[in-house]
Amino acid sequence: MVNEELSAKSIHFVVDYMVKPAARDLAKTLEKYQQHRRDKKYFGKEKVPTGKMPVKKLIKQGKGAQKIELDGEDIHLFNRLARKYGVDYAVVKDKEAGTYKIFFKAQDADAISDLVADYTKRTLGKEKGAKASVLDKLKKLKEKVASIPRKVVEKRKEQTR
Repeated sequence: MVNEELSAKSIHFVVDYMVKPAARDLAKTLEKYQQHRRDKKYFGKEKVPTGKMPVKKLIKQGKGAQKIELDGEDIHLFNRLARKYGVDYAVVKDKEAGTYKIFFKAQDADAISDLVADYTKRTLGKEKGAKASVLDKLKKLKEKVASIPRKVVEKRKEQTR
């Protein structure tokens, strides 16, 4: 009787703590695999990365790569324009020279030439016509207002009884 209870408890222990979790894990794994197959079937091939990426991924795509060098420090402007033009590219900074090497697909050469033209136009525009800050304009207006003579008004109170 004691042996039967002990063996029943040990069987329940093995089933509860070993078999059930393994079965659940197996079911989850099969479900994930089915979902992967379903997504691949309905949504086609896996998506190819676009936009900014590491140089290795850019070269792995097998489209051929070209490079240009930019001296500007405004790489954020370049990133914004590259997203606008839909170009796949990789940026590598040369720390010694302080320049950026930009690698891009050979098939995107026309878009890159337009992008670089737009980039240079915007960076040269910033250097040439630097805008005055709003605070400076406000200080000048305050000085003008302070230089205008004001009319002095005397206030008198009369006492009445």
